[in-house]
Amino acid sequence: MRIFLLVFLGCMIGAEAGLYARLAALEGQSGFYYLENTLTREQIADFWERASEDAKREILDIALFRESRGKVLKNEDLNRESKVKLIETAGNMNLVTPDRLMAGTYVTDSDPKGCVLSRKTADSLFGSFEVTGEQVVLGNSLYIVRGIVDLDGQICMIQGKPGKTYACLRALAPGIPLSVVRQRLAGILMEEKGWISECDLYLGIGRILLSLPLWVVLFLFLGRIRRVIPEPFRFLIPIAGFGGICVLLLMSLHFSDDYVPSAWSDFPFWTQLFDEKKEAFLSLLNHPLYYADSRMLGSLAGILGMTVGVCGILLMFNMVVFNRLRFEIKQYLKA
Repeated sequence: MRIFLLVFLGCMIGAEAGLYARLAALEGQSGFYYLENTLTREQIADFWERASEDAKREILDIALFRESRGKVLKNEDLNRESKVKLIETAGNMNLVTPDRLMAGTYVTDSDPKGCVLSRKTADSLFGSFEVTGEQVVLGNSLYIVRGIVDLDGQICMIQGKPGKTYACLRALAPGIPLSVVRQRLAGILMEEKGWISECDLYLGIGRILLSLPLWVVLFLFLGRIRRVIPEPFRFLIPIAGFGGICVLLLMSLHFSDDYVPSAWSDFPFWTQLFDEKKEAFLSLLNHPLYYADSRMLGSLAGILGMTVGVCGILLMFNMVVFNRLRFEIKQYLKA
C-alpha cells in the first residue's frame, strides 16, 4: 500500500510540476480585449517610435490579433478545401498562440505571403502535417505554409494586411505590474472598455497552490515530532514551525506591487482588490477564451486538481504509516 501511494504521489507531483511550467511560460503576458476592431498596426508602430527608454525596456513585445470563422482554405493541387478559423495578427504570433509551434516558423510582419496552419488543417488539406513550403489559397490570395501549430480545430494564421483593425492586444512585460503596463499603453488602450487577462496573477495563484502540499507536510511533521521529541527539547517545535512557515511564505507569495498596500492595515485596499480581480476573472470567463487564456486557466485548473490529489495522498500516507507504526508498537508490547 505504501509503495503504491508513493508511486502515485510521484506521478501526481510530476504532472503538477509540468502544469506549473506550462503556466510559467506565460509569465509577463497581459491581454486587452475589445468587442470591436479598433486597434491598428500603425498605433503600435507609433508607440514604439514615441516610447521612452523606460517603456521600451519594460514592454518587450506587443501583438494585435483578430479572429474570424468560416473562411475557406483550399489546396488546389489536391482539390481539397476546409473551413477554418482565420487568425490575423500584427506582430509576434507566439504571443497569440504561445509555445504551440511544432514545425517550421511563425510568420513575421515582413512575410505577408506566409501562413501557419493547425495540425488538423494540414491533415485535412494535405494528409500530413509536414507541409512547410506548400501552397494554399485563401480567397483570392496565395499563401505559403511556413509553420504548423499544435492546436485543436481548423485554424489558419496570417499577418494582417495594412489598414486592418484588430480587437485584441497582447503585451509581454515580465516583472512589470499591470498598472504600469496600462499606463505605458494609455495612448492605445480604451479604458473602461473590454476585458483583461493578467497572466502574472494566475501564475502567483498557481505558485500558492503548488506550495500547499508543503504546508501539509510541515504540519504533519510538527505533529509527529511532538510525540517523539523529549520534553526538554519541545521548545524547539514552535521555532521550527515558525521558520518553516516563513520559508513557505517566501517561496509562494510573489505578486507585483499592485498587490502591496501602502499600509498592511489598509483593509479597504484588500476588499477593493478582491472585488476588482473577481470582476476581471468573471469578465474573462464570460467572453470568448483565446488560446493563451485557455492555456493559462487550463493549467491553473490542472494545478488545483493535482494539488488536492497530492494533499489527499499525503494525508492517506500519513494515516497508513501511523496505523502501521501503532500496530507494530502493540505487537512489541504484547511480546
